[in-house]
Amino acid sequence: MKWLNLLPIALGLAHASIISFSPPTNPDIIYSLTIPNTTTLSTPGPIYIQITAPTSIQWVGLGQGAQMTGANMFLLYTSSSTKITLSPRSGLGHFEPQYTSNTQITMLPGTGISTINSTTAALTNSSSPSSDNTRTTMTANFRCDNCLTWQDGTGTMNPKDSNFPFIWAYRAGVPINSASMDADISIHDDMGGIQVDLTRAGMPPQPNDTTSPDSSSSSSNTTNPFANYNPLTDSIPAQSPTNPSTTSSPLPNLTKMTHILISHATLMALSFVLFYPLSALLMPLPISLPISKFRLHMPLQIFTMLMTLAGFGCGIYLAYETGQLRTAHPILGIIVVGVLVLFQPAMGWLQHFG
Repeated sequence: MKWLNLLPIALGLAHASIISFSPPTNPDIIYSLTIPNTTTLSTPGPIYIQITAPTSIQWVGLGQGAQMTGANMFLLYTSSSTKITLSPRSGLGHFEPQYTSNTQITMLPGTGISTINSTTAALTNSSSPSSDNTRTTMTANFRCDNCLTWQDGTGTMNPKDSNFPFIWAYRAGVPINSASMDADISIHDDMGGIQVDLTRAGMPPQPNDTTSPDSSSSSSNTTNPFANYNPLTDSIPAQSPTNPSTTSSPLPNLTKMTHILISHATLMALSFVLFYPLSALLMPLPISLPISKFRLHMPLQIFTMLMTLAGFGCGIYLAYETGQLRTAHPILGIIVVGVLVLFQPAMGWLQHFG
């Protein structure tokens, strides 16, 4: 009976308020979150997260932040037919996130792969349940002890924020079945973002918890708010009904970035592997052509330089979007292309007309 659900509260027992949300395109994927009331920016503490998804999903991800660049991310995929891998990663832009060992996570009981009844697994907003009687689901229950800040403090989450951004993504397909934290993943099928009201997620201190945020031996290590938790019946919406503007919103599609990356690689490879050598060899080779070699050499050089500049522009855009302008590849590219643009035309002019 419903009044029995109120009994723990009436008795003053600790009860966590767990918020949850799902991608609009796949309600079988559920993200759940709760934050102890003692966890604040001034007194950092743990947060608790659950990610569940059917094993027909190859991988599923959740990220703290409004975009991939600078996001603190968690990827869930299978490591075997009975186990899962939860990989903490850093978002570098519209590319595969990289594994980071800086995120302090602890896996909690209930993590793994289980078979559940599909009629009870369907979300309340699903039009109809699956025709199968059972469905295999992978679940990650975990605690993160340093997820209020990440990437050297460039990312921050305030538990009192009523409009905090999360991003999500997933891909369906053959299970990855890897225990490696840095396993390669394929591009997502869908991704999006949502503004979450963190003030709705609260967890009173547990009876055996210590209050010291610096205590590494606290019995809160065994606290599991997802014990006997059913996200379909025990969670509350991640958004306040009075704030309809915080609906799920799409993020930029990675297809654009992939096309730019391919364009950069293609243009630069054609320029330096084919057209620059061809243009350089055209003049000294002892061959006869129906037109002057110079009249062919100069337009070819100009065309190749324009192709190089186009590829260079794609590369700079990618480096800027991913925050990698100060890494070796972009720096070397800037130097090489800068020398070509500044000195090669001048040297060619002096050679032929000087």
